[in-house]
Amino acid sequence: MKFKIFSLSESVHYSKKIAGECNLQLGKMNTQIFSDGEINVVFDETIRGEIVVLVAQVQLPYHNLFELFVAIDAARRASAKEIICVVPYLPHSRQERKDDTRSAISSRLIADFIEHAGADRVITLDMHSTAIMGFYKIPIDHLSMHNIYIDHIKKEFDLSKVCLCSPDFGGLKRIKAYKAVLNCDMAVIHKERMSPNQINSMEVIGDVSGKDVVIVDDMVDTGGTLVKASEILKSQGARSVNAYCTHGVLSGDALKKIENSSLDTLYISDTVSHSDLPSKIKLVSSVELVSKAIQFIISGKSLQELG
Repeated sequence: MKFKIFSLSESVHYSKKIAGECNLQLGKMNTQIFSDGEINVVFDETIRGEIVVLVAQVQLPYHNLFELFVAIDAARRASAKEIICVVPYLPHSRQERKDDTRSAISSRLIADFIEHAGADRVITLDMHSTAIMGFYKIPIDHLSMHNIYIDHIKKEFDLSKVCLCSPDFGGLKRIKAYKAVLNCDMAVIHKERMSPNQINSMEVIGDVSGKDVVIVDDMVDTGGTLVKASEILKSQGARSVNAYCTHGVLSGDALKKIENSSLDTLYISDTVSHSDLPSKIKLVSSVELVSKAIQFIISGKSLQELG
């Protein structure tokens, strides 16, 4: 079945790779930003009756996210048959419940906006919480870097020396899934937060002495947890500390913080676009996984075949 792939303005490099894997040329779409900041999206080719795939790396600032809403609406009004949104990293995914009496559930708002704009399906990777899937009435296909990272760990490390580490108790399920395949030791870090992005104390539960510690998490934002974790793990005898995080949000001074830390290497996927990364941060591509998922969905194949 035929389909067309279009890129939002901040996703062109990533989108071209996906289109290439699908043996397609990237579709022609133009985003205009007016002097007052308003955004307009125009498709420069016909999409009437077509399956349209919109690839959107929508990390902040917010005009990236609003561009997606406008592009969906433009595709719907141009009579697209179906609109599939590839949103590798869903912003606001850490705000899936009310923590305070008067707080919002903004991940639900993102779901509502995408649906009301006219999307028929969303493809994303490694959501912070799978509970977010319940906010969508349209199908949401949740992909994982699990198998890709496992293969990468097998190539990079001597598994007899590896200790898998979860940065918190919430990630234990993820670490156990890796352990089931890699058959490595495991540890967990107990941390207490003073406030969001600020950690009061950390404690390692497990023996990491002489081990190549591999931290696995869904995202890295300010880098504070990774930096402090690498320090405490090495103080307890870890031979090396490396991390695999799907979404490299890397806000604020995270790049500088990580480059100057005792962390040996941070591996991130390309779900969030970056123009320049320091030597300690390496990319592990999600392009082949996303490309196959698109083709499987459109051809009616089960995504379980992706592994």
